[in-house]
Amino acid sequence: MVQLSPLYLERIEAATQQGIEREALALVMRQLRRRLGTIAPEMEAQIRSLSIDRLEDLGEALLDFQSETDLIDWLDRTNR
Repeated sequence: MVQLSPLYLERIEAATQQGIEREALALVMRQLRRRLGTIAPEMEAQIRSLSIDRLEDLGEALLDFQSETDLIDWLDRTNR
């Protein structure tokens, strides 16, 4: 059996986590665009800077969004 070095395993774990975060971001952005239409670049930048936990929160909250104002309000509350 091949023994993998701890550094190699750490790199695999980091790459896996980055992939999960990229996919979560992509999913939330697709859902937002479907619900609200075009997302302003400055709001997209704010969304891209969210932690994975906050991104998951946004994924749930957006189910109740009716307009871009709901997204703006959510982002404002998150950044306080």
